[in-house]
Amino acid sequence: MFERFTERAVNVVYEAQKLAKKMHALEVIPEHFLLALVIQAKGVSLKIFRMYGVSEELLKKEVEKYTEITSKIQENIAFSLACKDILKHTLDLASKSGNENILFEHLFLSVITDKNSHIHSILEHFNFDIYSAREILTKLVQRKIKRLEHPES
Repeated sequence: MFERFTERAVNVVYEAQKLAKKMHALEVIPEHFLLALVIQAKGVSLKIFRMYGVSEELLKKEVEKYTEITSKIQENIAFSLACKDILKHTLDLASKSGNENILFEHLFLSVITDKNSHIHSILEHFNFDIYSAREILTKLVQRKIKRLEHPES
């Protein structure tokens, strides 16, 4: 499934799994994706998070509120159904934008627009403007797609 994901997008997925394991979570939840996005953010994405004061430390405290904890350390932590839906939505977003590759920004867009998790309430805590971020990320994806296209095609 991850063969179409860019290295940065794959890193977010692995980071989310690593965070879930570190937090002794029962499964990887969308909130782990959000925290992984903050940790892996660079460039425009990092600026978006900083603009709203979203930091790894503050966000981790919020994510911990929604993480179901187990007493056993699990080697392989499964993705929740909500995470699988986000990954599917990410694939759909990339296809609709005309891109063969799934970019970090596609995953970012899918996570912040997810309505089946506590992400909206977490982002509200930071006064995060989802609509503004979505506009910026959509433009960024379009620019990246244009750069990846060959000028003669």
